[in-house]
Amino acid sequence: MNSLKELITKVKKNDFTLGVVGMGRVGLPLALVFANAGVKVIGFDQNKNCVNKIKHSIAPFSEAGMEELLGSKNFEPVFCGNSLAKIKACDIYIVCVGTPLTASYHIDYGQLFSALDIILQSPLKGKLVILRSTVPPGTLEERVLPFIEAKTGLKAGVDFGAASCPERMLEGHAIEEIVKLPEIIGGFNAISGDIAVELFKKINHGKKILRTTSKSAELSKLYANMYRYVNFALANEFALLAEDFGQDGTEIINIVNYEYPRGGIPRPGLVGGPCLTKDGYFLLSNTAFPDLILLASRLNEFMPQHVVNRLRLKMAEKGKVFHALKVGLLGTAFKGGSDDERYSPSVKIAELLESENVVVVRHDPHVKGTESFQKAVKDADVVIVATNHPEFADILPRIHKLRKKGSNCIIFDCWDMLDKKTAEKYGFDYMKLGSK
Repeated sequence: MNSLKELITKVKKNDFTLGVVGMGRVGLPLALVFANAGVKVIGFDQNKNCVNKIKHSIAPFSEAGMEELLGSKNFEPVFCGNSLAKIKACDIYIVCVGTPLTASYHIDYGQLFSALDIILQSPLKGKLVILRSTVPPGTLEERVLPFIEAKTGLKAGVDFGAASCPERMLEGHAIEEIVKLPEIIGGFNAISGDIAVELFKKINHGKKILRTTSKSAELSKLYANMYRYVNFALANEFALLAEDFGQDGTEIINIVNYEYPRGGIPRPGLVGGPCLTKDGYFLLSNTAFPDLILLASRLNEFMPQHVVNRLRLKMAEKGKVFHALKVGLLGTAFKGGSDDERYSPSVKIAELLESENVVVVRHDPHVKGTESFQKAVKDADVVIVATNHPEFADILPRIHKLRKKGSNCIIFDCWDMLDKKTAEKYGFDYMKLGSK
């Protein structure tokens, strides 16, 4: 009869099969790193097109170092629709599916429960289920385990193991960080944690392990993201205050940080992405009182509207009709170097402008389906540098060549990437966040 003690022995001997459910930006890099470390891995996904791409060693999204690992002999991508035998073959399952917000800002557990239904096609006796998705605190103990126990009649921690091991990698650097970063392991009980430790040590025998409870592990991911999120909000508030005083917020922050041991204020900018935007709701979904995170959310979520408001005022000063503008939006990903548009503030700027009948032409060198740089910028009344892609660091001469003759094109620099004096030398009307 299978037991958890037998499973830990199998893991130590590398005589087991790992199933990773969800081949997205969290699951696929993780599966490939394990496979590269010599672990037999089966990757499951409900998106047949995604699975087919992976089978043909085509990366479904951009991630440094990932293409080199595709095609590993230890890794098999499988479509969930015809994978019963493969599901049963796994000894450990890591759930890496999305946990988005609904339109009314409630947590949508649909993908999570679908993933569990897939896993439950296999007898779970003597197996381990690891929750790696970012979730509200208590999800493993209060939702996942009752769901499994009710459907199987098995007892968590006795018949099958369970642990929360949250992802904490940076998109674009996932492969490197999965290998190097300390691993947070929140075992439901001691043996569940022991098995998870042995599993993640396969990636890197020198990997540091931080053991805690499952709920603390879930909280740790949210704490890390919200710490950054609140700091970004403070930087953006400083930028808005500098505008009110007619000063340059970025310059002030640089002065404060320069060789000052208690500096470290981040630069202002547009804040978004699937983690920072929604994780505050995960922490506070059962909380009614006002708090710092919700205030930070209001401020960060306001910044795209602030960009639009400033442009509207600028057009009024120039005597131009706002809704008759052509805007070239440079960058639609939520951060520089990424192709991920989820919860992107750049996209929100475009939507706000388009809702007022402004013509917006989007260009992103990393995002397929966006327009060319030339099409976005040519004869634009306004060019917005909305994402801090390194490709945009020296674009003023290119915009100058494509500008409408005799026009006073506005450059709105959301990231202070461009030089104001150079912009003005080319005859642009330069604007940026944190400075009038």
